[in-house]
Amino acid sequence: MPIDAHTVVVGHLFKRGSPSRRITNLQEIGSEKLLADRGRMLLADYWGGYVLVHARADGRIKVLRDPSGILPCYVRTSDMGVTLAGDITDLAHPGPGRVDFREVARLLASGDARGRRTCIEGIDELIAGECLVVDGSDIRTEAWWTPWHHVAPPRSMAASEAAAGLRDTITDCVGAWAGCFPSILLGVSGGLDSSIVAAAAAPTASRLNCLTLFGPDADGDERRYARALTDALGVDLHEMPRQIDDIDVTRAPSPHHPWPVASIGKLTNEAIHGRLAQGLAIDAHFSGNGGDGIFCSTRSAVPFLDRYLAEGPHLRLADTLRDICMVTGADRMTVLRYAWDRYRRNGGSHRARYNGSGIAPNILEELEAEGSTHPWFVFPKDALPGKTVHVAYLMRSQKGIELYPRAASPPHIAPLQSQPIVELCLSIPTWIWVADGLNRAVARLAFEGILPPLILRRTQKGGPGGFDLAIYQRHRAALVDRLRHGRLAEAGMLDLAFLDEAEDPTWRGTERIQRILDLAAAENWVDWWSGPRA
Repeated sequence: MPIDAHTVVVGHLFKRGSPSRRITNLQEIGSEKLLADRGRMLLADYWGGYVLVHARADGRIKVLRDPSGILPCYVRTSDMGVTLAGDITDLAHPGPGRVDFREVARLLASGDARGRRTCIEGIDELIAGECLVVDGSDIRTEAWWTPWHHVAPPRSMAASEAAAGLRDTITDCVGAWAGCFPSILLGVSGGLDSSIVAAAAAPTASRLNCLTLFGPDADGDERRYARALTDALGVDLHEMPRQIDDIDVTRAPSPHHPWPVASIGKLTNEAIHGRLAQGLAIDAHFSGNGGDGIFCSTRSAVPFLDRYLAEGPHLRLADTLRDICMVTGADRMTVLRYAWDRYRRNGGSHRARYNGSGIAPNILEELEAEGSTHPWFVFPKDALPGKTVHVAYLMRSQKGIELYPRAASPPHIAPLQSQPIVELCLSIPTWIWVADGLNRAVARLAFEGILPPLILRRTQKGGPGGFDLAIYQRHRAALVDRLRHGRLAEAGMLDLAFLDEAEDPTWRGTERIQRILDLAAAENWVDWWSGPRA
């Protein structure tokens, strides 16, 4: 969408309002007014999933990626200049020297540690809310929007007040997105986040189909919840089994991602989407991705710390202590002890967590020493501990947002990541999110009377763990052999002793199996990007 002779917007742009409306012409306003004062008007009055490119007559260029991150933007800088693309494969092709092995190890070690660098040498991500400025040889990024701009000082707020605002904002944003596509396929599990997207999309979508996948075990079969959702909303539900024959453990799931973030199990999702597309029109894939983080789904003592630091030793603090005990299942003394230990450590602020399983010890030590490189992890001095956690959750939700390459497949829209929703959620104190002993309490209350009680009161999640176990049991020898003799091992990134550990029937064994599958998915991604072996 051109704004004027010097400016174009790629993607979807909406004007805030009641309701928000899609914008296809901004020529009357003009780019200079929109972009003045670091895009103040644009970011305050508009939202969407877009990248804006502004090229002045004097050669100065500005590129803004919107705060939702729904539309990706990658940057390659070289002696020839700066090149941008929404698909990483437009900037690099598989071949020797393409993979940044250290960044792969960083991603595998911690979901918190990554920054703007991708796992492809020489290519960075333009982080959501950032503006890339190119002025001759001066190339820099400016933070035009960050989550910290919207973490308001805590104020007294009832959960019902927060819920009313959240319901209106979600209904508006998701409804606006739903009106952009003739036929939508929404992945649902019967969990809270995808159910909220379904409830908000159904009234405005021309055609909404829901898809639920089920595995071989009870934990992976959530059809009961998905049926309750679609029956309540009056929309169609497609129930499809995860099939082990869809899995090729030598194939990279989602190689178009600039990080190896997709699991091997996602190969069956791709196959199922392909089978559905043969008889079902799909113009966009919708999901509830990011909902856990945006709705501050925390199971820790930080809401107690936040309320104590914000309000002092008030009687209301006992309510939050009770709520956290209900959410976590811990007793009061345990919660108090954890809160004190966390505060004593570093004031309670979030720290990047590392999983060293399977990572070479020397590499892990170096990565831990480097810490997180993401700019959102530069916390303001007055930030409450819970909000540092909330912002960390948001950062994680931005990872690997593209389901498939847009040039060949329908786009993936995660509407809960829309800027107005994120900004509102950031402004809600963390202790309100655990009100009445329920995680994501504000979101549950917001859709009370709209979603079935079976879903609103559901606190335990299912998942594909049983299907992952079946993959491991069928392909264990091939997975281990591939890692032992693969490119990650050749690059010195892996601790091969991890592969020799005895099988463990406890939860520790389950974690080890999942780790081997994650390492194998990363190995396949690295193999794809490295090109054929000599």
